[in-house]
Amino acid sequence: MKTSYILMIITIVSKVFGLLREKALAYFFGVGMVADIFLIAFQLPMTFTNVISGAVANGYIPMYDKIKEREDKKKADLFTANLSNIILLVFIIVTILSIIFARPLVKLMAEGFEGEKLETAIFVSRVAMLSIAVTAVSSIYKAYLQIYEKFIISVLHSILMNVIIIIAMGISYKLGINYLAIGILLAFILQYSIFILPIKKLGYRHSLKISFNEDMKTMFISILPILISTSAIEINFMISRSLASGAYAGGISILNYAYKLQSFVTGIVVTSIITATYPKLANFGSKKDYVNLKSALSEGLSNMLLLVVPAAFGLYIFSFPIVNLLFVGGEFSVDDAKITATVLSFFAFGVIGIGVREVISRVFYSLGDNKTPVINSILIVAINVILALLLSKVMGIRGIALATSISFIVGAIALYLPSIKLIGNVFNKKLFTNVIKITISSVVMAFCSKIFYNILTKSFGINLSLLISIIIAGLIYLILLIVLRVEEIKEIMKVILKK
Repeated sequence: MKTSYILMIITIVSKVFGLLREKALAYFFGVGMVADIFLIAFQLPMTFTNVISGAVANGYIPMYDKIKEREDKKKADLFTANLSNIILLVFIIVTILSIIFARPLVKLMAEGFEGEKLETAIFVSRVAMLSIAVTAVSSIYKAYLQIYEKFIISVLHSILMNVIIIIAMGISYKLGINYLAIGILLAFILQYSIFILPIKKLGYRHSLKISFNEDMKTMFISILPILISTSAIEINFMISRSLASGAYAGGISILNYAYKLQSFVTGIVVTSIITATYPKLANFGSKKDYVNLKSALSEGLSNMLLLVVPAAFGLYIFSFPIVNLLFVGGEFSVDDAKITATVLSFFAFGVIGIGVREVISRVFYSLGDNKTPVINSILIVAINVILALLLSKVMGIRGIALATSISFIVGAIALYLPSIKLIGNVFNKKLFTNVIKITISSVVMAFCSKIFYNILTKSFGINLSLLISIIIAGLIYLILLIVLRVEEIKEIMKVILKK
């Protein structure tokens, strides 16, 4: 638990730089053509980053532990080198193919692009996709650092990436979009340079040997279904973005700004808790220790819900003032903020579904059951496509966001049910009671903080009122958790009192 919260603090710093990137995009380019093109070109390699990193981490970490326990660290490191060499070769081919087929890829992600906008998006995307092979290999070493609990360095790389992109945006605003394409490429490649020294300090020595041994075959067999499963979030957003490109002028940019605020929460809470929890789950799973596995899952879910539930209510209640604070200015108008805020409010409660699903799915991976998460991913994508097509006709871009949130909530429930047969019902009386207390605290927090916000706006500006209201909301939530004796807060208070 302590590791999760330390990692969360570091991730917050990293995510703030991500928001600064979005702020820079909104300031320089608003919701216009350049913003839409950047988002498509940026998302293509980022999709590979997110999907590959998830698949590699979930497949590689248990295999590394297995080899290390069966033989020794040297053999496990040789497996790492072997895997990285194979991944490099595979993704050099993937890079070449993605450049050749850039046109259909861009059209898939933005069906509404035509003419000059389409051609420019294709060019910028091709430049950005030159980074795919480096991204794929680096995802292995990111997981390697996490195995040895070097969590901080494994998340700080994105700060460097965002700094480079922000600089590139400023330059391209003056000199043209070609500089933005180069900036995206450099950002994706150079961000991983900070991994080199920590990996050397861990005693890792690279080998150029390539061997398709039994461990490697097992690894690739496990990665394929994990790749499909972990891609659900990215595929859902790709579908949403593609539909948005034709549903509303500037729809891609609006959907992106709202989604980034949602992913700010998931990136901090969900990613941090999973990063700290999954190595434990993988260790218990490899030993078939169902008692400790269930206990670790219960702890992970409880920590997750403690933070994502109030965050969901906060995003919903304060959607407009949050968007106004972060993005209004330059080319991004108040009217743009109102539309973006509406979309954000429909995205808000999807974070709960994403968090629960992502934690539970790791139990299946840790026990070698990759089939169930894959079926669940297909279900999520199918629900999202059907609902997005139906709701977008009735509600426009808001319907697309709502469809995405519903699909993840249904997906979380659908994955929880088979987990009962696997390790037993994790939602025991203790966890269920905690969830009720967390929900009550979140509702009261949201209601009271909204009242304070409405009162404050009569005397202060929107931005200052929001900041004060967030502080008040946090205090109200903390007090309620203490009064209701939520288990995690009791543990935190014990640690504080001991110190």
